[in-house]
Amino acid sequence: MSRNDRELAKIFSAAGRYILEGGRVPSFVGDEEQARVTRNATLTSRRLYEVMCNESASFDAVVTLLEEKRAAAAEFERIFGRNWRL
Repeated sequence: MSRNDRELAKIFSAAGRYILEGGRVPSFVGDEEQARVTRNATLTSRRLYEVMCNESASFDAVVTLLEEKRAAAAEFERIFGRNWRL
């Protein structure tokens, strides 16, 4: 496993924990754009998760957040060359 793979594994681990458990948003290191893109993908994934867990959420709310998550995932892939797994 390369250094980049290990760093991405740490990112996905911290982001996944936040998405499922909430709490404090993880801080991401790297250049400013990498940190911004990772934070955006994490926060967007968390918002979608919260809406999906809400029984009273509307279909339109889910679709809107899904589109936002797809855009955030595409931006993550553009910057890192890897899929946003979460």
